Amino acid sequence: MPVERFGPYVVLEQLASGGMGRILLARSPGGRTVAVKTLLADSADDRRRFRREVRLAQRVRGIYTADVVAADPDAALPWMATEYIPAPSLRDLVERWGVLETGSLHWVAAGIAEALLSIHTAGLVHRDVKPSNVLLPVDGPRVIDFGISHGNDVTRTQTALGTVLYASPEQARAEPPDAASDVFSLGATLFHLAVGRAPYRDGGAGSALEQLVRTAGGDLDLAGLPAELEPLVLPCLELDPSARPTPEQVLVHCQQWLARRPDARGGEDWLPPDWVRAIERHRAQRMRTVLEAERRAKPDDVTRPVQPPQPTSRLTAPAPGSDRAGRRRRVLLAGGGAAVFLAVATLMVLRPWTAEAGKPDGPVRILPVESKSPGMCPTDSPSGRFWQSDDRQICVVTSDDGEDLTVERFTAVRAYPDTDPGMSGWAVDVTFQETDRAAFTKLTALVAGRTGPHDELAFVTDSGRLLTAPRIMEKITGSTVKIAYRLKENEARFLAKALGAPS
Repeated sequence: MPVERFGPYVVLEQLASGGMGRILLARSPGGRTVAVKTLLADSADDRRRFRREVRLAQRVRGIYTADVVAADPDAALPWMATEYIPAPSLRDLVERWGVLETGSLHWVAAGIAEALLSIHTAGLVHRDVKPSNVLLPVDGPRVIDFGISHGNDVTRTQTALGTVLYASPEQARAEPPDAASDVFSLGATLFHLAVGRAPYRDGGAGSALEQLVRTAGGDLDLAGLPAELEPLVLPCLELDPSARPTPEQVLVHCQQWLARRPDARGGEDWLPPDWVRAIERHRAQRMRTVLEAERRAKPDDVTRPVQPPQPTSRLTAPAPGSDRAGRRRRVLLAGGGAAVFLAVATLMVLRPWTAEAGKPDGPVRILPVESKSPGMCPTDSPSGRFWQSDDRQICVVTSDDGEDLTVERFTAVRAYPDTDPGMSGWAVDVTFQETDRAAFTKLTALVAGRTGPHDELAFVTDSGRLLTAPRIMEKITGSTVKIAYRLKENEARFLAKALGAPS
């Protein structure tokens, strides 16, 4: 490969190549894996478009999009590094494993709608929402590729862009697209997930010109759409842009439907088993590719000794890879008389501690998150900043700016059946000592409202273990904090014991 480094990123492998550029797998100095997009063509117009793509993509932040981590559009070979998402696209999953049923489709639709909210809030229109531009990890879809997006502050051209099979009629007519055009493409993508083809007559058969004419005229063929999905999909496919719902309205509709299964928490519960297995296989294969590429990139590295495993314990908690292990959880923080919502990014406590009541067998540190990536932390990563989940699926790097809290003992830790209105299952809460509570409040005020993952606090131990990395939505002032809910009894007892509850 002629270019081995882009800025600080060392290239490991090529992932894809097209007419305009390439996608490369690369590694940061700290060991984070990223996807680097480069520009192959080198005309002034190509550079201008790439520079614009970088500028627009940097404006979008959201849990259901891929964040830009660095870029240099003015380099000799322009490049942009984004979060690496080792997941298959919706197009690949439908082609291999078939269409989705109603519940699964509502869950996917909610994630895409939330991504569009992030995009539109940034003042952008994506203009190319389609099955191949939505990746699907188990924790929720990611909308990618802002190559033809435009912003409200960018001069608009009267050019029909986007994949015609999923474009809105106004796009095909070269009219200026807006947020409603993205909603139409969302509806077309959902139709594909439900039926297995695009919503236009003949499903894309014929020449590109024929399909452009069909799209421009709104020549839809909606046969095969299940009746229970019509209230979700058909409004998005209205030919009149003003009649289409907003992403917020799509999200509200999906949330009302998903509320029928209050115990379901993510892809493991909502997606078909074949899809879940395919997603996990894809992720595992991609991470093996990363490790193999890293070995090739560092062939002369000295082999390092591996720490011996901890003694085996008989657990009642779920094992790695089970239906509930490593699942993204929502938690409710109760403090200062007000309920504050906080989303847990990962909960990876897989080995119980022997502990006195309220006291873990080692200090629990709470630190602001600087970055995170899937898979193993680098073997040569410095201690004190890199933290590994017990199932080896998440590596978190924490900030070294001195802002942290070390908890030697909680005043109380308990697991209990949750009786709060609208709740079910078991919950866990902890009570901070007063001095720790003040420090925790200060930390939550520091990170609340930041863009992800900088709005997360990592709960870690000095052995390098990552316990959890919750997102902080707002400053928390109470001393007693409900950190998890809607758990099974064994999950709740397991987490509580790890934090120091009596056996």
